[in-house]
Amino acid sequence: MNYFLLTLMLLGIYGISVEMNPHAQSWQLFCGFHLAALIAISSVSLVYLKQLQTKYKRYTFILLQWLAFRIAYFPIVVFSATVSCYSEVVLSYFATDLPINVFPAMFMSAAIFFSMMNITIFWALNGKTALYAVIILMGMPAILISFADTNDLTVFPDNNVGDIEPLPKVTLPKENPYGLALTSTHNSLGQKMIGLAGQTLYDLIPNAPWSQLVQGTLEQAYLNHPDGNAHDQLRYHYGAFLAAHHQLST
Repeated sequence: MNYFLLTLMLLGIYGISVEMNPHAQSWQLFCGFHLAALIAISSVSLVYLKQLQTKYKRYTFILLQWLAFRIAYFPIVVFSATVSCYSEVVLSYFATDLPINVFPAMFMSAAIFFSMMNITIFWALNGKTALYAVIILMGMPAILISFADTNDLTVFPDNNVGDIEPLPKVTLPKENPYGLALTSTHNSLGQKMIGLAGQTLYDLIPNAPWSQLVQGTLEQAYLNHPDGNAHDQLRYHYGAFLAAHHQLST
C-alpha cells in the first residue's frame, strides 16, 4: 500500500509537470498512461501475487493483467479524462492558479482504475468465481471498443509516441454527434459501441473550460471521421486534450 501511495503521488507530480508545460506533447500523455498501468500492475502484484497458491495461477495472473491492460486501455483513458473534467469543476471553486486541474487527476485516476481491474482479476482467480461474470460483463464492451476493426489488432494499444502535428482546431460543443454510428450501415459492431459510449458520456461532461473545449474538439473529430477505430479515437482524444490545454495556457 505504501508503494502504491508513493508511486501514485509521483504520478501526480508528473501530471503537474505536464500541466505546467503549455506545449505538452502526446508522448507525455503516452508516458503518463503507461506509467499508470505499470504502477497498477506492480503494486497489485507485490501485494497479491504471493497469495496465489500455484505457479500456474501466478503466471496466469500476470498474463491476465497484461491482457486487461491491452483491452481496457482506451476505455480507461476516456474514463480518467472524465474524472479530470470533474476535477476541473471542483478545483474551480477554490479559485487556484496552481497547475493541478486536469492532468494529475487524469493519470492518478487511470492508475486507480487499472488497479481496481487487476484486483478484480486476483479475487476471481482466488476463488471468488462470481467475479468472472463481472469481468465478462465489463470486458465484452471494452473488447468491442478496443478492437473496432482489423487495424486495431495490435500487441500494444497506443502508438502516439510522436507529436500530433498539427493539433486540431479547438471548438465548443454544439450537439451530440455519436448517434451517427448507431444508424450507420457501414460501421462495425465495435465502431457502433464506440458511438454508443460517446453518446452516453456526452451529456455527462460538465461545463468547465478545458472540458468544453475537449468535448467540442472531439465532437468535430467524430463528425469528420465517424468510422475511426480505437487507435484513431485515441489519437483524436490526445489531440483534443493537448489542443485545449495549449489554448488555455497561452
